[in-house]
Amino acid sequence: MGDSNEHRIHLANSIAGGLGNVVGLLSTYPLTVIKTRLQAQNKKKKKIEEKTGEKSEIDDTKNVDAKDDNNDVYDGPMDCLMKVVSRDGVLGMYSGISLKLVETYLWNSTFYMFFSVLKPHIDDIIKREHAEGRGYSAYLLNVAHGMIAGMGTQLCLFPMNVVNTRMVVLQRKKGKNEKNTGIVENYIRVIRDVYAEGGVSAFWRGIAAGLMLTINPGIMTMIRIRLTELCRANGYTGGGVHFWVGFVSKMMASTVTYPLVVARSQIIVSAETSEDNHTLNDRNTNVLVALLLSIIKNILHVPRTIMRVVEENGGLVALYAGFTPHLSQAALKEAIANTVRNKASALLLAILTSKRQQP
Repeated sequence: MGDSNEHRIHLANSIAGGLGNVVGLLSTYPLTVIKTRLQAQNKKKKKIEEKTGEKSEIDDTKNVDAKDDNNDVYDGPMDCLMKVVSRDGVLGMYSGISLKLVETYLWNSTFYMFFSVLKPHIDDIIKREHAEGRGYSAYLLNVAHGMIAGMGTQLCLFPMNVVNTRMVVLQRKKGKNEKNTGIVENYIRVIRDVYAEGGVSAFWRGIAAGLMLTINPGIMTMIRIRLTELCRANGYTGGGVHFWVGFVSKMMASTVTYPLVVARSQIIVSAETSEDNHTLNDRNTNVLVALLLSIIKNILHVPRTIMRVVEENGGLVALYAGFTPHLSQAALKEAIANTVRNKASALLLAILTSKRQQP
């Protein structure tokens, strides 16, 4: 009976985790579209200035690329929003979101399944540590909780991330006159291409750099748990608490780990261009051994990579390039996701329990 109840809890947490982040993505995706359009416009403007050597007026961006279907000029975020909606309708703000929705749901439902399964064991360890007078270790255990759940998710679903990334690249490379094949045919083609490049291990290429970022959900988990306990101790409960706890925890975790995002990007680029990167390409190499070696190698590269970014880009500020738009959107998304996740989990658990109790 106890096992059955635990299974319902894990199922409810998994479904709620996926739904919460899907709602968060739907709520903030228009911000991504606006940010992308404005960044593209700024890049076009910069190209004009580099070619002419003079400061370009924003209207000149209309003539940068005659092949572009979209020649609108945006005076700011609100102007961009109004023009996109006017031209493409509300659905225009969600262009290209389909694949991202599936990926978001699977990724987060898997994460919260791992998280829920681990929780009773982590809680037992924390209780023993408190009983022995080592309550401070709870913070490290909370971080480890989020990191282990993140690592499990990465190991299970990273091949999907590799295939989806290749799918995006494939769509971009297609010419206008090329025959448009179905999504299933494209998936099969991409899977075959990845396997041909390095066998089974090729589907986990680059995962070492991704595993570094599991420190983000680790720190976020610790802060979220501590803030929730603090709010409850002071009598604050409800959706507003979940919203602000999610917002603050994501903001603080991202502030600490953002330099790792920069380092990861540099490591991935270096790995793709390095002639010495053959460990994961060898079909005869044990996948687990190759993965462990790659993780160790990338961890050792992190400090050196961060120092190189700082030296080449003029100071510590380079580690936080593009941080502000990333932080505001990520924190808002997590705030919404945390609110929906907690409400959905309680609702789903109540439904599953009531069905179980029915004669």
